[in-house]
Amino acid sequence: MIISSKGGGKDYAPCPEYTGRAVCVDVSPLKEYETQFGVKKKFKLAFEIDLPDDSRDPVQPWVVLTKPMVPSLHEKAALTAFLKDWFGRKLTEKETVTFDMESLIGRPANLIIVHEQSQDGTKTYANIRLITPQKSGEPLEPSGLWVRFQDRPPREDDKAKTVAPATAAPVKLGEVKVHVGKFRGTPLADLTEDAVRGLGEHWLPKAKASSSKTPEDIMLIAALTKRLEEIKASSLPDFDDVPF
Repeated sequence: MIISSKGGGKDYAPCPEYTGRAVCVDVSPLKEYETQFGVKKKFKLAFEIDLPDDSRDPVQPWVVLTKPMVPSLHEKAALTAFLKDWFGRKLTEKETVTFDMESLIGRPANLIIVHEQSQDGTKTYANIRLITPQKSGEPLEPSGLWVRFQDRPPREDDKAKTVAPATAAPVKLGEVKVHVGKFRGTPLADLTEDAVRGLGEHWLPKAKASSSKTPEDIMLIAALTKRLEEIKASSLPDFDDVPF
């Protein structure tokens, strides 16, 4: 059974072809997908493999994703077949009645990952060709470096996004202006990432600790915190953007 994932519009290098140890590190949140049978809610599983990705800072293991799957344990469902291959057995009657997907995180496996071309030949995808149980040798342990999809801030246009600072009405990020330092009067959304990081390092901790925050301080703290989260998230691939 071939388990593959579809990439998006961003140009990420695919995971190298690989055969060896892996460990599940994530179960993505449900997301709506258009199918021939209408809109279906699906999720993906993420696996770290025993191969470092030197392009990441810090260096961390490569991660490969399954194709989107419906959270169904019907006997003909893709998830049922995938789990059967992974466990090396059929699911028990109890497991088919109720199954905690979170229990898969940390579970080891062996994977065969192959490269395949998109139909137009413009993209290369790293697809899971086969998953089998880990039966011999030391199982691979999660690195702890993977940030779960559910813990990543939403990725939207900066200027369209709203933030809700404490004791203040929601404001648009693009409308918040810096009122301190050399960037005084500049919209936060116009600052470079380095400038935002500088404010986050030098001004934000003192502002948060202050007992005499002004309304402008409160708004900037909320907006700056959100902007820093988004900068961090922008270095992490979205699970629909990566061709693996």
